[in-house]
Amino acid sequence: MKILLINHFPLIGSGSGIYVMNIAKSLEKKGHKVCVIMPENTTKIINIENVKIHPVFFKKEEIIKGQLDFNFPCMDAHPRSDFLFQNMTRLQIEQYEIAFRNAIEEELEEFQPDIIHSQHIWIVSGLLKHYKIPYIITSHGAEFITYKKTNMFNEYGNKAVEGCKKIIAISDDNIEEIISKFPNAENKIEFIKNGYNSQDFYREELNRMEILKKFSIYKRFDNIVLFVGRISKLKGLDILLKATNKYETQKTLTLIVGDGDYRRDLEKLKERLKLHNIVFLGSKGHEDLRLLYNISDVLVLPSRKEALPLVAIEALACGTPAVVSNVSGMDKIITKEVGLLFEVDNEEMLAEKIKLILNKKIIFKKEKIANYAKRNYSQETLMNKLIELYEEIRRK
Repeated sequence: MKILLINHFPLIGSGSGIYVMNIAKSLEKKGHKVCVIMPENTTKIINIENVKIHPVFFKKEEIIKGQLDFNFPCMDAHPRSDFLFQNMTRLQIEQYEIAFRNAIEEELEEFQPDIIHSQHIWIVSGLLKHYKIPYIITSHGAEFITYKKTNMFNEYGNKAVEGCKKIIAISDDNIEEIISKFPNAENKIEFIKNGYNSQDFYREELNRMEILKKFSIYKRFDNIVLFVGRISKLKGLDILLKATNKYETQKTLTLIVGDGDYRRDLEKLKERLKLHNIVFLGSKGHEDLRLLYNISDVLVLPSRKEALPLVAIEALACGTPAVVSNVSGMDKIITKEVGLLFEVDNEEMLAEKIKLILNKKIIFKKEKIANYAKRNYSQETLMNKLIELYEEIRRK
């Protein structure tokens, strides 16, 4: 089978990007041919073996032939772009649409896909209605951030829903958002959980000090608290820093992995709170993330909104418990066997939950956590459901 995957974001820096990369790898390993269309603002593009990558170039620092003269737009801050969809001009929307139309039409002719799998009920998904190839959409939830701020993109969303064969939802809250915005989508929704790549994330016995040296940290710490994700206000990192002020000791390190314009505000907050053991590491690839998950005592996600955060599942796959805010049905993912929940924006409660783990008042078994992740969220298990859906749509 030939599958064309399309996303509104690059392969690195967003949950939907990682989702596409994981699917592409898994499909290729199962013998299918895959092509990926996505935006990029650099020629240093991640390579996926035996997968055709078709970037649509946008402008950041590099001058690239054929690039649009603005950075790729986002629904929320992205590590490599702070340009938001709602701030686009009509001309920029038109240029965006033309660029993706050209890419789609080129691959319809050259790659000749059997099915298209698009990400987000958004602009590009709406364009697909004009072509004869059957397509499905995965809604990652981020699109509804922008739908709440502007009506500019409603037409694209309506076309996307009307033209697609199925819409994949990744959480219960995601299903509610889809139906609330697009009531006619209800009979098209399929629930397929997001999955992690078990070849990238797994338990390892590592020397903590040696790994920290790799990231230029030479002090010895007894405890490590880890955050991974986009550095945006929606991720609640201001709450984590305020909580850090309550649990930080000389032997406790807090690592912030990710990037975004909100980082400058957080660094100022760090100074105001006089926090000494917080380190901003910037964005990291899968290999570095696996090392960091494995040496950490707890992953913290203080998000104000989430769909199904892959980083939480990746951490669990490495045997690391998670403390997460109780948003978007997170209690169905982070059970009492693998982590703890706290109330959104409650820094006191977050600090207390973290201290329960660091002080070993609650002890989680790493092997049990890793097995839970593999049993419920491994990409290998979930891919079978996705391929069955592809085949079902092809037969109709």
